[in-house]
Amino acid sequence: MGVSRATCLAALLTCATMGQPLAQPAAAGPPLADYLSGGSKPERFLFFSGVDLWRNGQAGYDGMLLAPQGDLNKDGLLIRLFMSGDFERYDTPTQRFTTNIFRASVLPGWRVKRGNVEIKVFAGPAVESHALKPDISTDKLRGSHFGARVATELWWEPMSAMMVAAAASATTIGSGYSARAAAGWRLLDRFWIGPEVSASADEYSTQYRIGAHFTGFKTGPLEWSVGAGFVEDSFDRSGIYGRVGILIRQ
Repeated sequence: MGVSRATCLAALLTCATMGQPLAQPAAAGPPLADYLSGGSKPERFLFFSGVDLWRNGQAGYDGMLLAPQGDLNKDGLLIRLFMSGDFERYDTPTQRFTTNIFRASVLPGWRVKRGNVEIKVFAGPAVESHALKPDISTDKLRGSHFGARVATELWWEPMSAMMVAAAASATTIGSGYSARAAAGWRLLDRFWIGPEVSASADEYSTQYRIGAHFTGFKTGPLEWSVGAGFVEDSFDRSGIYGRVGILIRQ
């Protein structure tokens, strides 16, 4: 979080964007014979999309994970394409401020799986476009900016009935970051259910969340992830958040 920018915005609010979409694991890593995995044949593409809501903002994202070697479930090179847009409002007794941030990145990476642990690491170029209403001419990050982003994902099954997932992402643009950790237990061999915690920040605010999720529920070709819980940010605002994500493997 850019301290000087946040201080400036706080001053304007008294005399805004939901943190970047929280890093979500793009793909689970259980063995292919498992119902909670992708399927029984090699998968080269994974498409994912989702929305995230709370009373002061909303965000949406789309992306794709590509395995140039032909199989997402083998160790080796991966390419992660990602874009998102988020909107957040900040109200004062006399005026409403809004922030809108678009993000996109192309991240080559590498997948390694050893036993029941799968790790992915990515790094590459990123772009962001920031818009504020009313416009603040002194905001150094208004308009478009290019930089770099790094990201990592972890999937671990310490036992057959339990999973642990974690993901993190950081960018050189505005010192933004996001991180999420979750645990889950198999329910009816149909999906994972358990707690999640996360944090994110950009130059406008920092946000913290604690809640619950269920992950891996399938309806036809779609695989669903749903989460909900309590959110609080650095402006002492709080409320309930909800998110829904889907993915398709091919």
